[in-house]
Amino acid sequence: MLVMKVKKSDALDETFLQQIYQINPQVIFTIKDGQVIIEKKQNHWTQRLFRKLYVKIPETSYITLDPYGSFIFQAIDGKKDIEELGKLLSSKFEEADTYLYDRLTLYLHYLEIEEKWIYSVN
Repeated sequence: MLVMKVKKSDALDETFLQQIYQINPQVIFTIKDGQVIIEKKQNHWTQRLFRKLYVKIPETSYITLDPYGSFIFQAIDGKKDIEELGKLLSSKFEEADTYLYDRLTLYLHYLEIEEKWIYSVN
């Protein structure tokens, strides 16, 4: 059995690991068989325009998160910081140890900035 050490990159600031996130209450999601399915409205003006031109664009799309993403999304509760989330992920998925905090911070940053599914509490 190969045991890897959890690596923290020098680029990660310790204060950043103390960041706490909360799920945006406007996000509509369901959990099915342990995987998170997020409902995303397709309501951009171009999508509405194309619908009027009879192009088949669904009004809602569904995004299913992978096992890692689902686990982290369900663990976000407004109380755990990034370091605690990393420890939980590491204990659940041994293979996630490689560059754990680098990947985790990128993922959380994506969820916060690009998708707006979570927000920082502190």
